[in-house]
Amino acid sequence: MQKKNNLWAINTLLTGLLVAWGLSACEKPITDQGDWEQAQARQTPVAYERFLRLHPDSRWAPQARQERDRLLLAGRAPAFRDLKRVRLVVNEEYTQWNSPALHRDVLAPLVSYGAEKLLEYAGLEVVADSAAACDAVYTIELGGQLSGTDYGEPGQRPEFYWTGATVKGAVTLRMAGGEEIREEFSGAAGSQEPPKNLRLILYRTTPNLILSQAGLAGVEEKIALVIGKAFGAPLLLAYLYPQEAEKFRGANDALARLKDPQTVEPLIEMVDEEETGVYNDAVLILRAMTGQKFEFDPEEWRQWWAQQGGKLGG
Repeated sequence: MQKKNNLWAINTLLTGLLVAWGLSACEKPITDQGDWEQAQARQTPVAYERFLRLHPDSRWAPQARQERDRLLLAGRAPAFRDLKRVRLVVNEEYTQWNSPALHRDVLAPLVSYGAEKLLEYAGLEVVADSAAACDAVYTIELGGQLSGTDYGEPGQRPEFYWTGATVKGAVTLRMAGGEEIREEFSGAAGSQEPPKNLRLILYRTTPNLILSQAGLAGVEEKIALVIGKAFGAPLLLAYLYPQEAEKFRGANDALARLKDPQTVEPLIEMVDEEETGVYNDAVLILRAMTGQKFEFDPEEWRQWWAQQGGKLGG
């Protein structure tokens, strides 16, 4: 009899556990409410962007996208506020010096990637066809000299060295009505001798390595700088998150140069975002913008910013 009672108790316990498990599986706990309330309190495009990255399927996701887009549109310069369609053009003209065609083929897609993604994030339709109707033309002009030397024994895979490279050009956003934002750039990398630390194996070379070794970091900064001037610096903050920062690294320097007071509070909030990995970049940008040397304590930054009254020094 005792054994039967024990079996009945065990069965009852197991049944209760299964029912409880079934209910918990059907009723997904709400874990995004705190993040949603935080995004609403901050009322910045990057706050809603952060929420969408953490909770893309949330019931508040549609509202988050709507609020993000509304704030991004409000941040546009008046001349560019009604812009809906933009044509993206990349012009390349290099002086070739025993440089494989591969390098020319990858540079245009690389420099246009950041521009296209940023323009789309700003809510614009990007068109490439010159015959398509558009409100503005965004042009990236690339020139200079890409140079390298192949080494290797016959029959073996060649080793490729960057020796000297110069890049120059301009980034321009021009409205149909005549308004224009233009930034010029120039840069150089490498030397006439192949340094061992810059040695690249040709078949393993990635576009990002080619980009960095060709001295194109300045191009990325100008791409972001022109877009930040036209559509507001807060738009660039989302490009500090790892998903985009791995592909486009121009936002950091552009934010530091723009020194927009509207980006200070969102950057301070980012200092506290260890889970997204943006805190280090946020501190570096804040230091460059403000001249302050605070580190990874957001409260220290907040106290300083409160004393500033929302204003940056000259």
